[in-house]
Amino acid sequence: MRYWALAILCILMVAIETTIIPYVSIRGIGPDIVGSFVTLVSMLSGRPDGLFVAVVAGVLEDISSGQFLGLFTVVRLVIAYLAGISYQKVFQDWVLVPIIFVFAMGFIGGCLQVFLLGSFGVPFESYQIVFGTVVFQAAYSALLAPFLMRITCSLDSYIKLISERRKSL
Repeated sequence: MRYWALAILCILMVAIETTIIPYVSIRGIGPDIVGSFVTLVSMLSGRPDGLFVAVVAGVLEDISSGQFLGLFTVVRLVIAYLAGISYQKVFQDWVLVPIIFVFAMGFIGGCLQVFLLGSFGVPFESYQIVFGTVVFQAAYSALLAPFLMRITCSLDSYIKLISERRKSL
């Protein structure tokens, strides 16, 4: 996918995550659609595209949060790198594969985020509750993965079609 389209999608995903996701959260826990998007782009398009999306989305999330600058960027880069390993090595057409990858990367990203926040001195009441939250958020994100993958694949096909038409003119 073209980098300009990925940048626009990153802006859109961060905007949705900061505005709409709080209204669809369950007990204050919403899906991590930005992390899911980074995982799916890395899995479907390869590591370079995934790392680009991770940097753009991570910086946008860091700016929108206003705290711990660089936290989301580091977490998204790790997710993109790990998910990019699977590029052209797994059957991406199966519905179960993106669900498993989004869950695994959501869990790894959540654990890394908890570790980094603990390193910055953020106190947690109970790590069992925190890791339960991480698992629930990863599962919630994984349930939305097929829809997000469908949107991402459709947009990728549309952008490729437009690019081919321009080349033929």
